Amino acid sequence: MIDWEKDEEKRKNAIAFVEATQALIDSEGLEKISIRKIAEKAGFHNSTIYLYFKDANQLILLASLKHFNAYSRKLSEYGAMIASPTDKFLAVWQAFGETVFYKPHIFRNFFFGKYSDNLTPIINQYYRLFPEEKPVYTGEIEEMYYGGNISDRCLQILKPLTGVEATHVTADNLQLVNTIIVACLKQLLDQICADTTLDPDDINDQMIQMICYIVGIE
Repeated sequence: MIDWEKDEEKRKNAIAFVEATQALIDSEGLEKISIRKIAEKAGFHNSTIYLYFKDANQLILLASLKHFNAYSRKLSEYGAMIASPTDKFLAVWQAFGETVFYKPHIFRNFFFGKYSDNLTPIINQYYRLFPEEKPVYTGEIEEMYYGGNISDRCLQILKPLTGVEATHVTADNLQLVNTIIVACLKQLLDQICADTTLDPDDINDQMIQMICYIVGIE
C-alpha cells in the first residue's frame, strides 16, 4: 500500500476515499457500500483504492469514526470535570449509548465486525488523516478510547471501580463483569438493528440499568 503520510497529494487522495465512504454510508447505508461506489464517488478507478487501503471494510471503519466526534468531545470534558469513579464510569457509558444507539448498524459493525479486534491502528490512522478532529484526553480515558477492541475499551473504564465500596467489582470478578457488560451491549445493538422502530434513548436507558445492576451501583 502507498505510504500517504509522506506525500501530501496521496494523503489528500486517502481523505477523499474516506469522505466518499462517509457520504455513501449516510446516504445509502452500510449494506450498499462497495469499492466500485466508493471509487466512483471519490473520482478514482476501483483498483486505486487498494493502493491505499486493504478493502472496503477498512474504509467503512475509518468513515465510521466521524460519528464519534460528539462522544469524543464529551469524553475530553469528563476527564477534567468528573472526580468520582462511579460518576465518571456512568457518564462515559451514557455518552457512549447516546452515540452508538443512534447509529446502531455502523457501531455494531465497528465493534463486532471484521476488524473489530484491531481498532487501535484504525483510530490512529483516522486522526493522522483528520488531526483537527483529534481530542485531548486524560490518561485513563485516552487508554480506553484507543483500546484495541470493545472488551479492552470497556475494561479500562471498569478497572477504576475495582474495590470501590459503592460497587461489587473486585479483582477476582473484574474480567467476568466486563464480559457480561460487553455481551449486554452486543445484545442491545443486535436488538435495535433488528427493529429500527425502537427508541435509542430507551435502549440506552436499558443499557445503563443493566450495567448498574451488573456492577452493583444503586
